Amino acid sequence: MKKKSTQLNESKLARYSAVAGTVLASGAVNAQIVYNDVNPDAVIDKNSGPYAIDFTNDANDDVLFAVFSTAGSGTYMYGYIPIQYTYQVSYAGVAAGSNAQLVGVLTGSSSTFSPVPLNNGDVISAAANFGSSGLLGAEGIINASAISFTYPIAMGDWLGATDKFLGVKFAAGANTHYGWVRLDVAADASAITIKDWAYNSAADNAINAGQMLNLENVSVDNKVTIKTQLDEAFVNVTPDLVGGTIAIVNMAGQEIRTIEITDINTNVKFDGLETGIYMLNARFESGSISKKFYAR
Repeated sequence: MKKKSTQLNESKLARYSAVAGTVLASGAVNAQIVYNDVNPDAVIDKNSGPYAIDFTNDANDDVLFAVFSTAGSGTYMYGYIPIQYTYQVSYAGVAAGSNAQLVGVLTGSSSTFSPVPLNNGDVISAAANFGSSGLLGAEGIINASAISFTYPIAMGDWLGATDKFLGVKFAAGANTHYGWVRLDVAADASAITIKDWAYNSAADNAINAGQMLNLENVSVDNKVTIKTQLDEAFVNVTPDLVGGTIAIVNMAGQEIRTIEITDINTNVKFDGLETGIYMLNARFESGSISKKFYAR
């Protein structure tokens, strides 16, 4: 059931990676970040059995995914009246191998560990909270037809998740490494889809969720995306560029407005601008990128 690929699927790269930009046209991957595209995507359901990822191919499974379901019946005593009920529940779960742990949080009074769905660009490092296994999602129903009672079950932060990242740390020999797995979870917990994964081969070094290569080797042009609309612009940058600035400059070279980049996604409103042509300049220590736009 283990599926690995060393081939970089370029269509996935274009579709997914705001972190890596549009580089890697040649398919070359920097040695520090080891990236694997699961092509075709691996779909795990109750019939396909557990799916394992071994980041370093050392015969030690680091992450295991499984989907299973339960169904049955029982009796609930309501006062002196026995009430018959049936139940059916589907579960999507994940567990870390003996040398690995997952990024997550402790929830509830019982301190249950729950893996956290990370977003593109979130940092995975020693600063995160880690645990060994948890529920991605569960969905089902309890039914007591005699009293026309139904109770829906829906739990887990991953239900219906698309292109979210599971953070992982694992040991390879005496070294600790950090990585991610990109996956979807069906809204009814009936399937898990594994899309790709990566880890930082430099011991104890962090990795950003979705990172496919070393960002210091990528030009600014490939780290920034600027999309303009009639009344606003959307600027997306790789995490290492957070802290830069965006300037709106008129055709006379005057800076009309300056916005600090505090996240990988920045929304720039054009309200208050006089009708005309402007330049939107995204500036960083390592360079800058500009785009012309028209404000009405």
